[in-house]
Amino acid sequence: MTVFAETYQATIIKVTDGDTVWVKVYGKKVKLKLFNMSMPKKYLLRKMSKDVEMCHTAYKQMRKLGLLATKHAKTMLYKGEHVTVITKGKGYYGRTLAFIILPDGTNYNEKEVADGYACVYKWHGHKSRELSWGEFEKLERLMERAKEEGKGLWGEYREIMECLCE
Repeated sequence: MTVFAETYQATIIKVTDGDTVWVKVYGKKVKLKLFNMSMPKKYLLRKMSKDVEMCHTAYKQMRKLGLLATKHAKTMLYKGEHVTVITKGKGYYGRTLAFIILPDGTNYNEKEVADGYACVYKWHGHKSRELSWGEFEKLERLMERAKEEGKGLWGEYREIMECLCE
């Protein structure tokens, strides 16, 4: 399946968590799932319950990681900020899958992985079909470097991050 990317100028409305962001595009509110990255959740949802069970940790601990990841996201994504959104189709829950390019040209998705607050998303242990091998390998290298250097959540929460990023 080939997914064509579309590019839009958008305004940040709200950062729900590190990998879910609301933007306004052409006057319309759009919920984005940031493409090919996954971050700890701060809300008690099905995903957090699965992560808590899989990683043998407490809800309170997982929520702490989610809050830290969201706090980090908010250091780069500001309400009212104009960004470029590159969409890659719709995800499982109907959210628009996208990369966000910051005003300085930084790829936000890559930055979160490089800073140690996000995992490279894998579907059943494999790269998603919407991502090229080159993009996937770049994200994997960024994550490995963050892990090796103990950046972000890879420092104090290495064991949980290893579990989440399997």
